[in-house]
Amino acid sequence: MATLLTAGCAAKGEPPPPAPTGLREHGQLLLTRADHNQTVELQMGERLVVRLPENPSTGYTWAIDETDHRLMTLDSTDYTAPTEGSIGARGQRPFTFTARQPGEVALKLKYWRFWEGDASVTERYVVNLRILP
Repeated sequence: MATLLTAGCAAKGEPPPPAPTGLREHGQLLLTRADHNQTVELQMGERLVVRLPENPSTGYTWAIDETDHRLMTLDSTDYTAPTEGSIGARGQRPFTFTARQPGEVALKLKYWRFWEGDASVTERYVVNLRILP
């Protein structure tokens, strides 16, 4: 059916519908590095988890660079070490937010050494959020 829908849109000169972004599970939306530069919709009160690979043994960690704290509140973030692999292997840094008010906000994260400042940023992650009532 998706093939027919895509073919029908293409035949009319319309773009195909966008692929879903993230994964909804256990009442929350999970985003990963693959969702960088995407736009997602959340309902007010819904939880958002952004999970990115991190290796703090190098001194680099993910941090919030910019967001609107009135619309999205950070509930938690804590490094999760890998369950397998050698010492110094990459783990995960999940950021858990709750959508508090309707609106649009860009959530921007950066991978950096905080003591070296913005000159140390090696990677950025951005996701645009539409929070619906």
